[in-house]
Amino acid sequence: MRLLSRAICILALVLAWPFAVLAATNEATYPGGGGVALVPSGPVTVNSVQLALVKQARDLAGAVLATGATVTPGQTISFVLYVDNTTAYPANDIQITDQLDESAFTYLTNSMETAVVPSGSNDAAIWAGAWSSLSDLRGAPDDLASITDSGGLAGLDRLTVGAIAVQANQTLNVSGNTLRAIRFRATVN
Repeated sequence: MRLLSRAICILALVLAWPFAVLAATNEATYPGGGGVALVPSGPVTVNSVQLALVKQARDLAGAVLATGATVTPGQTISFVLYVDNTTAYPANDIQITDQLDESAFTYLTNSMETAVVPSGSNDAAIWAGAWSSLSDLRGAPDDLASITDSGGLAGLDRLTVGAIAVQANQTLNVSGNTLRAIRFRATVN
């Protein structure tokens, strides 16, 4: 028997969202040559929020498994990753990488799906969302997620979501007041 805590994976959430304000000099260059002085436009305010990335392990009925829950070899579980954008503004170019521990789990081919539900949806509402199939294959314009073999043990173990350079998928954008979820299944080794 293995503990579900072995399922904890390293996740990276990279947002193409400005987190710093760079100073401007109020000068520009005219394409025809020479300089043009600009008048100050006043202060610019940039607001940003951190988006939480959540990863859950669930049984096949959709119940969230508690941290440290006992699972048995051969049991199939679902992993759900989601980003909840609680703001009124879109979060663009989100990139997620999730490494599946192949010593503990085996990815089930063609089990990736995605759903979009309102921001703040509870676990039951996320599970009950309208899920659409995603291809395991990498490369846009296929879809927004893919899974490949990272080169360790044989098998698919590196899930990426969004336009990540080495595993180019479609860009992942999450509209304001929206929660975007990705789920896949794996068997316990």
